[in-house]
Amino acid sequence: MKLNLFSKLIFAALLAFVVNSFVYFSFGNIYSSTILNYENFQEQFHSGIYQYRILSGYFLVWIYNLLSGLNFDYQIFKLKFFDQESEPKMFLAFFILNTFFLVLSSFVMVLITESKNFIATESEKILMIWAAVFVIAISQFVIVPYDVSSYFFVLLFFWIFLMYLNEGSAAILILLVAVLFVSTLNRESSALSLSLAATLLYGKFGLGKKTFIPVAILGAVFLAVYLGMRFFNESFTTNDGNLVVLNFSQPKNILGLLFWVVFFIFTLILSKDKTALRNILIFHLLAAPYILMCLYSGILYEVRLYVPIFLTALFLSKSEFTKFQ
Repeated sequence: MKLNLFSKLIFAALLAFVVNSFVYFSFGNIYSSTILNYENFQEQFHSGIYQYRILSGYFLVWIYNLLSGLNFDYQIFKLKFFDQESEPKMFLAFFILNTFFLVLSSFVMVLITESKNFIATESEKILMIWAAVFVIAISQFVIVPYDVSSYFFVLLFFWIFLMYLNEGSAAILILLVAVLFVSTLNRESSALSLSLAATLLYGKFGLGKKTFIPVAILGAVFLAVYLGMRFFNESFTTNDGNLVVLNFSQPKNILGLLFWVVFFIFTLILSKDKTALRNILIFHLLAAPYILMCLYSGILYEVRLYVPIFLTALFLSKSEFTKFQ
């Protein structure tokens, strides 16, 4: 059955909404139960590395305050919490924020698969969007305000960059700069967009000025925002401690590492040809700073850390770049 673009967008939005709704309202959250309280959230996300992920934090607080002005009966959701201090209003704010950005992400996934760069059957396109939505949804056993929105910005950058590869327009490059700027205000994983840009430009132009100049511009924007937020806050925290030993000794973290391996292999299996496979490998190589930082200071059981890499590799697996003019 062949669907038009509008039908695909509607289906993707419904898929994202339904799956996320079941994840939030059908299971009790143990892992993030302590931050489902406004005061606890403010305390955690205004310290350490979290204080630089400002954009979605503001969105969450805005939604929370908006809900505070409504006479709403939260009992209709029959919510059960593991922490007695958890607030239904805070939980609903997280749900609204993350579902909104998951729907937007699903829209961009459709646009990526509909571009002339994407070589796949109609069934493959739908199944890849399905896989991406489910992976994002199940990784939300860790509830934070910035992850799903960061996926949206990474995917949006991917889609716009495909247009830049085709047209080489300065206007599109400026648009990419704007997306990267906002994305970095949201989460430093926006650096993965630089890895993607370098991968695709190298694949098309090799090591030349057509590769170096755009990457240099985008890299300068990322560093300006990344360092600027730290100068503004008069703090240069880059991580919350060394967790390498725990990541390779605790069973849960080893399971998280296995998740990385399995889903990395999954993207390789889906690769349409050797060029796509090479692009995935190069992308992972260029993403090494992010990966090493995850191993050093992230908790690998929080598989959300690999999701932006997985999403990029997933859509790289069926993308074609070398034939563009």
